[in-house]
Amino acid sequence: MTVGERIKRKREELHISQTDLARRIGVSKQSLYKYETDVVTNIPFIIIEQIAIVLDVSPCYLMGWEQKTQSKNKSPKIVQYYNQLNDIGKHEAEKRVEELTYFPRYTLEVKAAHNDYESEPGELEKMKEDISNLKKPD
Repeated sequence: MTVGERIKRKREELHISQTDLARRIGVSKQSLYKYETDVVTNIPFIIIEQIAIVLDVSPCYLMGWEQKTQSKNKSPKIVQYYNQLNDIGKHEAEKRVEELTYFPRYTLEVKAAHNDYESEPGELEKMKEDISNLKKPD
């Protein structure tokens, strides 16, 4: 099976139109058609990577270097969604994620560097001081 055939097969499995995939990866529908029909066989690797993200496969799978369809280092959904946004959308997404960090229920608990020695004299005070010195990013 060729690179183009793998792209087309996976795109159709996911019920993604050529127009939609082309838009998501930033190429024309005609270019995507040429990739899928193997008219163009030297697809830039950056395009292969973008196609792989949208189709949720590894670039190696698309190239025919592995048979596994799921990416070994599958990107978190948030990264997949982020990659589909234009510059304005990416800026808004970054602001929204930053806003979430201001709410304790959504953030990881921060522990002072002295936690390993909390039973030693003076360490509890150092921990409290470190925590009081922490501040939210501007």
